[in-house]
This record gives sequence, C-alpha cells and structure tokens, in this order.
Amino acid sequence: MRSARAGAWLAVLAGGLLAAPAAHAQAPAPEIDPLASRAAITVDLRVGGRVQGRFQDFDGRLERHPDGRLQVHVRLDARRLVLDGPGWMDRSMRSEKFLDVAHHPVIRFRSEPFAPGLSREGGWMAGELELRGVARPVRFQVAPAECGAPGLDCDIHVSGVVSRREFGMVAYRVWLQDGVGFDFRVRLRQSGQP
Repeated sequence: MRSARAGAWLAVLAGGLLAAPAAHAQAPAPEIDPLASRAAITVDLRVGGRVQGRFQDFDGRLERHPDGRLQVHVRLDARRLVLDGPGWMDRSMRSEKFLDVAHHPVIRFRSEPFAPGLSREGGWMAGELELRGVARPVRFQVAPAECGAPGLDCDIHVSGVVSRREFGMVAYRVWLQDGVGFDFRVRLRQSGQP
C-alpha cells in the first residue's frame, strides 16, 4: 500500500480550535504536545510476527494560512526509536540498510494545506514524507474525531502504511514485508505552553 497514513493526525487535531479562521486570525496555531502524544512504528515479519516501536522524541506544529487552511509539519527523531523486538531487529532497523539513523536521524512530514474540518470529519491528507533523505508524496488517513474538540478532549488518531522500497529500504526482503506501519495518537497544546 503506497499511502502513508502517518502524519495526518496533526491536521486533525486543529479542527475544533481552528474552524473559524477569521476569529482566530491573530491567535498562534497549536503545536503537538509531545508529552501527551504517541508516535509508533510497526514492521511485519514474513514468517509471522510483528515488531513494534515508538518514537520517544517527536514534535510538530500547525501553520495557519491566510485563507484559513492549515498545514502540518512533523519531525520524528529516529535516534530515539525504541523497539519492543529483539536486539538484532533494533540493530537492523537503525542500520544503513533500513532507517540509516547515523546519516538520516530525522524523519519529516509536511502536509499540503487542508481545511480545518478534517480534524473533526476525518478523511485523507496529502503531503510529503522524508525518510532516509528520500522525499516522496504520501496520503494519510485521518480518523473521524470521537469528541467535539479533537486534539484537546480526545486524541487525533492517524494510521497507515508506507512502502519501504519507495524510500530505498530494499534489504532484508527475505524476512521483512514491504509495508512499514505508522500509528499516531496526537494531543495539542497552544504555542509556547510547556
């Protein structure tokens, strides 16, 4: 599956807060609250089983455009990825054959501008994912909100799968499937809050 539903959660979060752009024109756009949010990754083994991990360091922000649309910017620190699997899997994921953490420690996502209602209604968010120094267009799936103020009163949930081949991760084909899954549960805070 070529789409990555990974970073869309950021857009979703803004929905309730930013639905009326004129009323909020001077207010700073919210940021992702890294202490209350979660970013995870999964890789499926060909012989069965799944290796899961989480990024202990990630952040993001929403940018408000003059026309009221929003744009999400996300940064994941691959050096702070903690895997639940065995040590060999951790070494393999960090190696230059996979995430290449030594040369490309940061994974970035930048969305295309989107309507604020996406955070409440759910849907697709297009953008660009940069992984291992390779940038590719992706689409993320944003889940419909479970509350009236997504990102504040409930998580913004985004999940999806990217093809590792598209980002130059062609090694380990015998024992790893092509898809790399992302799962995000995002909470927001106002800019400048600790």
